[in-house]
Amino acid sequence: MIEVSNVINPEFIDAIECREQPYFIKFTQYPGFRVKVNPKGRVSFITYGRIHFGGSPRTITHGTTKDLTIDNALDKHFHCLQLLQKGLDPNLIKKSKSKQFTASMSFFNVAEDFIKDKIAKKEYSYDFANHSSKYLLNNKLKYFHKINISQISEDKIKDWYDQEKTTPAARHNALRLMSSVFSYAGTQNIIEKSFNPTNSIFNSGLSYRPKSKDIQLSLDNELPKFIYQIWDPLNINKVDRLSRNAIYLMLITGIKKSDVLNMKWSQITGNSYILIKKKNYKQMLPITPSIELLLKDIKDHQNKNKHLIGNEYLFFNIKTGKPINNLRKTLVKYSKDLEWVVYPEAIRKTFAKVCDYSSIPREHFYQLLGIKKAYNPYQSFPDNRDDINQLKRSLINVQENIDKAAPMLIPGQLTKITDFIL
Repeated sequence: MIEVSNVINPEFIDAIECREQPYFIKFTQYPGFRVKVNPKGRVSFITYGRIHFGGSPRTITHGTTKDLTIDNALDKHFHCLQLLQKGLDPNLIKKSKSKQFTASMSFFNVAEDFIKDKIAKKEYSYDFANHSSKYLLNNKLKYFHKINISQISEDKIKDWYDQEKTTPAARHNALRLMSSVFSYAGTQNIIEKSFNPTNSIFNSGLSYRPKSKDIQLSLDNELPKFIYQIWDPLNINKVDRLSRNAIYLMLITGIKKSDVLNMKWSQITGNSYILIKKKNYKQMLPITPSIELLLKDIKDHQNKNKHLIGNEYLFFNIKTGKPINNLRKTLVKYSKDLEWVVYPEAIRKTFAKVCDYSSIPREHFYQLLGIKKAYNPYQSFPDNRDDINQLKRSLINVQENIDKAAPMLIPGQLTKITDFIL
């Protein structure tokens, strides 16, 4: 028996009478929401509705009037209506390992929950989480977005793995993320804990393992993109000028990050060279036209902040006056067109690669990179003008080849990177 009421409030619930047979009360203002009255006095809130894609009506019990308030019962009712509209059976979802519940979980949804969980636990930094979500999940793993996580097989993963062969490092990172998502799904009882089809790739030895020797910018593709981000004509990256100049100096000289960030004006000898003292030897860097323009830009920037005039360091934090100690955030911004984040050592290796390409004398190669050799005339005679000029010509040759990689050059007019950024 079903009765109809236009009112639902605590007074109405308290006034409900028990009868010899169970009966239902439905409410005109809340379709599908009912109260079931048991002869023994138990009054329960229920939802009565049909799954969107068909089938018999479902009766979902939320709890008794002793356990739930009317507001709580209505919240559960509205949630059930949403599930029914999606074609899901709320009764089956109550069973955490039910097949119906698992089938409703796409890989994309589970992966998003995994990344959010990592952020909440502070196990992922904002930048890494952003990279994992926007690039690895939304780009590299797009193949799996609409597939139920329980239906992803080893064959599907191998097919995807073969399709992504042109970007092995990014593919490897995406596979690692995917493996973590499966492990997370197991802990949430979405799939069996033992189910992780990515293991077949890792165990077979097919997965790509990045090696340190691979960490450098490709001259024909990645270096132009990196240089363009340094230029940043629309100032989208909003990078501090001194941080940008520090990275540019590393790119055109190959100097180590620590030597650049701790560089002092006292190390500069006029327009001749920069002297970097090592533990057992001295590295001499001749000042080329590009370096001279860069130093002038740094000095002008420093003079604009009068309270910092006289600061002994070239690259400093404007607020504290102390040397910049981290370029990580800037490098992340400059790497947004690449499939990996450029590290300082990668810039140094790229410079060494251009040196090889430029065919400069080997002793100049060692001197520019600050690599100590058994015999190096520039260590003993840093003021020898002939030696300095020869080394300077080699460095200019290397810098000209770096300039040629810039994608924004205008032949015959703007032919150097400094024409754009300084």
